[in-house]
Amino acid sequence: MSSIELLIEKRSTENNMKKVFIVFTISFLIISCGKKEPTDSGNNKTTQDSKQETGSITTQKKDETGSTGKTENTKPGKPEVKWEFKRVGTGEYDTPINDVNIIVNGKKHFIAKEYYSFSEMPVSDYKSYEIPADAIIATRGWWAGMGIDYWAVQQGYEIIVMKREIGETSGEDGEPGDYTGKPEKVTSIKLDQ
Repeated sequence: MSSIELLIEKRSTENNMKKVFIVFTISFLIISCGKKEPTDSGNNKTTQDSKQETGSITTQKKDETGSTGKTENTKPGKPEVKWEFKRVGTGEYDTPINDVNIIVNGKKHFIAKEYYSFSEMPVSDYKSYEIPADAIIATRGWWAGMGIDYWAVQQGYEIIVMKREIGETSGEDGEPGDYTGKPEKVTSIKLDQ
């Protein structure tokens, strides 16, 4: 190849990378502007509190200081479980890097370091995101058209944490689609008896 051909190929590659970055950025902006559950500020109850009153599995309450509280199971004797996402840096193209932890009965367990922006998933979204109905807590990490789901289920005296990769794709015909990977076990956490 001549130097001119190399230069043309290099510029074409750079332009393609810029286009991909723009598509990822736009996708992120569209997704990040998603609908949030409203709260009733008049009585300091979250939508999750209302779900507890109707028999929902988990709730998210506010403590006396007004900060978001812990996720609790409504059945007695069940463990207290919640997610913790700690921003630990930024990758290429300002990709957020987070430590994902699960806190079970007040004890933190490291799950993974991930290149996504995380938020806890409401129980009402489990079906549409194909999270198992027996999950006691779930989260989705997402960035620029790719992501990962984590969820936890209780089996006897253990909390089992599972994960599954997800993403936006397009087929050979250019039609958009979704990719959902196979669930994998990440870890199991023994509960004190």
